[in-house]
Amino acid sequence: MTTVTGDTLEARLNDRLSELRVQYGADALRRVEAFVALTTGRQPWPTRDPLQNPELYFYPEITNCPWHDSPQPWMPRLEAATREIRGELDGLLAKQLGFVPYVDGADSAYRAEKFQLETMSERWTVYDLYQEKAEQQCPQTTALLRELFREDLGEPVTAQLSVLRPGSRIAPHCGVANFFLTAHLGLITPEGCRLRVGREARGWTAGKSMVFDDSFEHEVWHEGSETRIVLLVRFWHPELTREEIESVGALHEIVIDQAGGNESDQRKALEGLRGSA
Repeated sequence: MTTVTGDTLEARLNDRLSELRVQYGADALRRVEAFVALTTGRQPWPTRDPLQNPELYFYPEITNCPWHDSPQPWMPRLEAATREIRGELDGLLAKQLGFVPYVDGADSAYRAEKFQLETMSERWTVYDLYQEKAEQQCPQTTALLRELFREDLGEPVTAQLSVLRPGSRIAPHCGVANFFLTAHLGLITPEGCRLRVGREARGWTAGKSMVFDDSFEHEVWHEGSETRIVLLVRFWHPELTREEIESVGALHEIVIDQAGGNESDQRKALEGLRGSA
């Protein structure tokens, strides 16, 4: 990892943008140019809903709203597969396979503060569908996700079975960027569990999915008596073009190389860059 300085990071981002401009053409990257200006602090972030405050990136000129209720093209297929996904989930639960605390690893202190959960808390655990054993343990679910999403663009960006136990609370927080959307498919959906995104709270329904922008402030509380489990899938905002997605990914790789793979370190590097502009 390179020592992080604002000048070095900005120069590397601008150099990579120049390469991408040659690769894709200036017209295709008009919004990416504006994105880099916002990321480096050359331009201030635009006025937006006070509850939308992504921790790393803001992408310009795309629809920003807490809940995205227009059906996604893959949604009927995903919902139709609920029985198969639930069957594989039940197999994992019966054998107690693969679920780990979300607040764990190198970023655990940052996550503990962000979500107001203690390190290694069992109140929120996840099964990562990208882990090595997932294809053997959840073959139908992993195959379906590869079919429905654009694997060549790194979709789903995140794919997990997310478990929240009764009495748990995930504190209000914002995600990393507005160029991702998050889908939840209800699998085990007891009463008393709610998700607030922006100013509206909703509950889950088994076999139904909902899509939201986690760059808006959101929180979860579980006042019921049974465990809640959803399939969580994060994907690129549908208004980004393929060229934009590949460019944003390439630029983020520069940030990772410069600041490291932990979100907390990336946030510090980008805040320092924007603060030094």
